[in-house]
Amino acid sequence: MKPRRLVIFSSLPEVGGHTTTTLKLCELLRPQFEEIRLFVKDIPGHGFSRAAHDELVAGNVSLHRLAGKNLVPCLPDVLSCRKADVFLAIGMRHLSPALALLVGARQSIYYHITHELSPAILRQLRIYKRFFSQLVFLSPATARWYAESAGQTHPFAWAVQPTALAMEPGPLPDRMPGPIRFGMLGRLTEEKGVGFLTGLVKASRFPCTLHVAGRGPDESEVRRLQASQPDRFVFRGAYSPKERPSFLKQFFSEIDILCVPSLDDREGIPNVILEALQFGVPVLATNTGGMRSFAMRELGPAEPDVVRLVEPAEYAAAFDALLQAPLPSIATRESCRKYFEETFSDQVLDVQWRRILAASVR
Repeated sequence: MKPRRLVIFSSLPEVGGHTTTTLKLCELLRPQFEEIRLFVKDIPGHGFSRAAHDELVAGNVSLHRLAGKNLVPCLPDVLSCRKADVFLAIGMRHLSPALALLVGARQSIYYHITHELSPAILRQLRIYKRFFSQLVFLSPATARWYAESAGQTHPFAWAVQPTALAMEPGPLPDRMPGPIRFGMLGRLTEEKGVGFLTGLVKASRFPCTLHVAGRGPDESEVRRLQASQPDRFVFRGAYSPKERPSFLKQFFSEIDILCVPSLDDREGIPNVILEALQFGVPVLATNTGGMRSFAMRELGPAEPDVVRLVEPAEYAAAFDALLQAPLPSIATRESCRKYFEETFSDQVLDVQWRRILAASVR
């Protein structure tokens, strides 16, 4: 007999990993439970995804929104979940222990979906071990860091955040000869390396184009570059969650290499890398944060032609080498899709979470 009730605590911002992860985990775990209840905490400034709300409700998920930090108005709903089979907190650090205590599930899991490595986070996670029967991390690199920092010899569970896109079968389209086309997609900030990458393109001795999509403080500079150097810079703007699948399909069809020059060591495994691999686009990324996982045994490791990791100081040289190299071959692009399918597909995630739930029950 399958467990009766799963209680999840998360958020549903208009754009972000919380929404993608919540939607996918509800979809993957739904067959394993008779009932799923989702408590959602709004994050100031990030909005609320009405489309995700409607999708969850249509999938027979009971959804409750928490107002501010005050749990009192929703206590009746929370207490009605007492003695649930499993409580799963997807991040949401500050309220998760309180909800875990109130729900009092037979098994409780905290999914730590950031790669932030600091003494404060370590202290916090040590406290969380008192409230949760299992900690799950978003990458093997993060799990290893915590185990080593906490003096643990046994490994901790990890599960990469899922993507929101479905794999499209069929052959990859041919690429017409021409200058190499780089792409960058996501939050346009200094720590994500936007200015660094645009500087490399401006200084290049070889013809190339950089396609950029997203929002952020550096958006105005990207727009200015497109206006002054339209042969080098193409700004694709941002997109709504509803537009995401069609937008990304178009975006990745127009680039040869995805660039992830992040300087932020709190970076996990960006969804944009997994989405690029789904569409057969190889990646040049900095060896920072959770991206270090691509060089670890747990994730293959990835072949250099699929995901090439370089130290931030070596990124410019690696970029220059790509300018002088042949464009990615069909075989390389197929290898990207194969690597994604074998390592990050829904089938792989389903197996990972079944193991996590089974370990939690023990």
